[in-house]
Amino acid sequence: MKASMFAAMGYSKRHTFPSTWPVAPVHADPQTSVESYREGMEECELAEEMGFDWLSFSEHHYSGRIPTGTPAVMASAVAERCRKITIALLGHLLPLNNPVRVAEELALLDNLSDGRLVAGFLRGTPNEDQVYTMNPAEGRGRLLEGMDLILRALTEPEPFSWEGRYYQFRTVAVWPRPVQQPTPPVIVGTRSDDTIRYAAEHRLGLGVSFLPVEQVQTITDKYRDWCEEAGWTPGPDNIVYRGSIYVAETDELAQEWFEGLQQSKPGPNIPLRRTVAEAIGAARAGNVFDLRGVVAGSPEGDVVGNSLGINFLGSPDTVAKQIKEFHDRCGVGVVDMPFQQNKVDHEAVLKEIELFGRAVIPQLREF
Repeated sequence: MKASMFAAMGYSKRHTFPSTWPVAPVHADPQTSVESYREGMEECELAEEMGFDWLSFSEHHYSGRIPTGTPAVMASAVAERCRKITIALLGHLLPLNNPVRVAEELALLDNLSDGRLVAGFLRGTPNEDQVYTMNPAEGRGRLLEGMDLILRALTEPEPFSWEGRYYQFRTVAVWPRPVQQPTPPVIVGTRSDDTIRYAAEHRLGLGVSFLPVEQVQTITDKYRDWCEEAGWTPGPDNIVYRGSIYVAETDELAQEWFEGLQQSKPGPNIPLRRTVAEAIGAARAGNVFDLRGVVAGSPEGDVVGNSLGINFLGSPDTVAKQIKEFHDRCGVGVVDMPFQQNKVDHEAVLKEIELFGRAVIPQLREF
């Protein structure tokens, strides 16, 4: 089993932010931002040194908690510092982006990293629909068409035109070609049946984030059944799970941190006005989970619901057992974790990465 660190690159004083989205730019000090990115890169370098297999990057907007609105730029910078580890762009929010531009960024990054790229396609959380004023009702269609277009753009040897429902291009001829042929590995981040089936039918990987193991198993069972119908068997790297983590030397120390986090948590978090959240949810009909209270870049992490939760919590042995359950029940082959919790500073993150690499990764290799 492989370990991936989600490089959130969070602003070091993120604990001072209000419990809202978006976070007002007034909270950003440029010099602190510069230092925060330097600290994030130091965490990436240590992760590579400690034996992590992947570093992952995601597109999020309007929040210093995950300030990577252009993840390809961030991934490119880290790829120059970390010369061996896999660079996983998990990933572009396709409904917000020009698919041809995404294909160009992926191909370029695969070249700059000498074939170390894993690409990710996803729709994003409801608040992201507001960033570029995208009609939420079009998000699913844009995602599916965007994936079709990107895959063709990365593999088509001759210029071609595209006339789709949402995208029209007279000429598409992406340069450079990816180093990995026909494409870099692709992970589709989803919980919805249509995109799970899309991943299976196109022989792409599946990514699931933050859900408990029972719900993840339901999703991965569908995926593996549809892969079988499509005539192939997904390998270990094809199922990726992103879960939040806090690892300490003992279970008692981890629980003490968690209890302190619960006590310091502010009142009910309403990052989006209820009427806005409900309107977006209605427009995005077809999702398999409640959209209210689900926001990227929120105080507690990448995606949160109504309660504070940590997927992996405890000593190295306890965390390894928790991860193993996802491996055994869901077929997860890569576990992706953001170590930058809201109440954990840079030095503490480094200690966690070192502890995980020293005491957990050797156990993952046995799964």
